Amino acid sequence: MDDALKIECEWWGRANGENDISQVSRGAIGISVGDQWLTRLEDSWGNTVRNRLHASAYTLAGWLAGNWWRLRWEPETPSSRSDVDWRMSHSMASAGDGYCWPSILFASDGDTLAVASRATRGRVLGPVRYLNEVNTRITGKAFESAIDAFLTLVLSRLHAEGFAKTELAELWNEVMNERADPKLAQWRRLEALCGYDPDEAPAAIIEILVEDKARLGGKALEEVAAQGRHSTAEVLKPILDLANSKVKPTSGGFRGTMPELAEPRYEAGSRPWQQASKLARLARKEWGLGKKPVTNNQLAVLLGTKPTVFTDRTKSTLPMPIVLRTGSNGSFDLYFDSSWSTSRRFSSGRLLGDHLHYSNRERLIPATDAKTSRQQFQRAFAQEFLCPFDALVEKINTTQPGDDDIAEAAAHFEVSPLMVRTTLVNKGELDRETLNWVA
Repeated sequence: MDDALKIECEWWGRANGENDISQVSRGAIGISVGDQWLTRLEDSWGNTVRNRLHASAYTLAGWLAGNWWRLRWEPETPSSRSDVDWRMSHSMASAGDGYCWPSILFASDGDTLAVASRATRGRVLGPVRYLNEVNTRITGKAFESAIDAFLTLVLSRLHAEGFAKTELAELWNEVMNERADPKLAQWRRLEALCGYDPDEAPAAIIEILVEDKARLGGKALEEVAAQGRHSTAEVLKPILDLANSKVKPTSGGFRGTMPELAEPRYEAGSRPWQQASKLARLARKEWGLGKKPVTNNQLAVLLGTKPTVFTDRTKSTLPMPIVLRTGSNGSFDLYFDSSWSTSRRFSSGRLLGDHLHYSNRERLIPATDAKTSRQQFQRAFAQEFLCPFDALVEKINTTQPGDDDIAEAAAHFEVSPLMVRTTLVNKGELDRETLNWVA
């Protein structure tokens, strides 16, 4: 992820008598990540192939400034392909004003942003057909730097052309002031995580997240917001009820303790799944697990609870598995949202990895479905801890595993067949289509 995002514009001269703000900001706009052009196109009218589109930089700058908070912080949602509101805020194709913008999507995981451009398919309504398929990732810092540089470029152009006071300048100044104010920035980030534009979220739910009277932890509540989105209040209510309860856990809840590791838990500079896999291998080594499956008894001992935790059929009413720390001695209450043993083992692995990795020991550890870097870490840790890749390859012992091979390996490691398939896909041993994912 060393490649930088660049948004550049080669300005056109102003025609005689032209005094429209969108016209004086027209030019050849090029967007690239490293040496990959996201705006490479074929122009049938001009009979050319070029790396830049002809459009108004003012229009693009307005879209970027207006959606800055959601672009920077809001993850991809399960329904993002059909969610019109999400796509309007994350797909550059919606920038509008009559221009044929490229289909470039941004989706944040908090630390980084996935950047994807899509080639034009099917019938073309105008002369422009975009050519490149690009799937890459940039750091949050790289995104911020690129947008800052582009907005500065556009505003400087407008100032030089006699448009010093514009709606764009006012909007961008407001965004910059919000970013510089920690309290305002937190409020805007939570709005974005809940799927709202600035000042569109119900103030009551943002206030609950900000005030955190149950002292669950700011980072933990951001994860809950990323899953709950517009339903964050409903998702958060049962968690708050449990956090405020003085009784021992019941109905899918179990008390235990969290183990520790002697070696450092954090490695900077690598992707979450890389950090997680390394930590999982370290944990297995330190706890003497080798390459063998982690039994329910062993997992229960690590979590200071009983093996029946993984076979008990009761479950909580929570929309996600969580841990609530109950004291400074490492004790916790663990709640499951599923009665399936393999699901409970996987959830336990996720929550255990989170505990080992993150140094801000907040009261709440959620294992959500949100596509954040923290959830990526949790899933990767649980995969490698419960089903080590090297041991999995030895168990399968074939370069073309079939359904029976996968089912047998899943039974051996006491995980789901889907987790085995996912591990093999992520490691390049199976085609991604085997998961029935839609590209």
